[in-house]
Amino acid sequence: MSYAGGGFMSQGGSQSSPGGGKRSGSSALRPVTIHQLLNAEQAFAEAEFYIDGAEVKDVTLVACIRNISSTQTQLNMLVEDGTGQVDARSWKDPAADDSSNPYEDFQINTYVRIIGQLKTFNGKRHVNVNRFRRIDDFNEILFHPVEAIYVHKYYREGPPGGAGAGMGAINNTTYDGGANPYAAGGLAAGGGGDVYADMPTLQRKIMQFVSEQIASNKLLGDEGVHVNSILRMVEGNQDRVRQEFETLMTEGHLYGTIDDDHVLPTTC
Repeated sequence: MSYAGGGFMSQGGSQSSPGGGKRSGSSALRPVTIHQLLNAEQAFAEAEFYIDGAEVKDVTLVACIRNISSTQTQLNMLVEDGTGQVDARSWKDPAADDSSNPYEDFQINTYVRIIGQLKTFNGKRHVNVNRFRRIDDFNEILFHPVEAIYVHKYYREGPPGGAGAGMGAINNTTYDGGANPYAAGGLAAGGGGDVYADMPTLQRKIMQFVSEQIASNKLLGDEGVHVNSILRMVEGNQDRVRQEFETLMTEGHLYGTIDDDHVLPTTC
């Protein structure tokens, strides 16, 4: 996928680059602070990470770039969010057009939204970046910690309303019962309506279709829904459907899994 200003940057090389590879296990995208990443539990090197007793795969964080360097194959960022700092490593797309520099928008003191996985290399933790984008709406900087706190409290104390407590209220280390704002097809806690109701019609159809596919076919949980399935099943002009799909990817409502053609939904 090509870079679009202000949108997520797709790292085409991340799946075959060091620290990449096919994902497995829980596909829930978890909002975190850097402090949580640095204090995540790990039984041994190469073991999975756990936060609040739940396995952590894909994470999203909001942070400010404090240092940045670039090589032919990698963009390295030192990011900080007020709770700590961590290296974020983005593998460059080898097929990208060298005539343009899509990284020029990402300078020191720029706030970014990052989606990736926590990794360890030579005893030091870093975030292996799958996608990132510059933040233009600074409300997002304030909103993200609230999301992280909500998820932390959910895992520790269960859903609002006293429906349960701790991990006993959570199935397979993800939200259950439609309370997960990050789960496919889930409703925000306490809500009962369509979480995509405010989206344009075609975007809403795409998000609903993807969510329904994930909810009805657990085997899609790791890989996500293929874009060709979306184009076949969502009614409307195919060029327009593809355009709206690209918009959802750019704005972070969908994110790539094993490649840019397989997606899962997120409320980022």
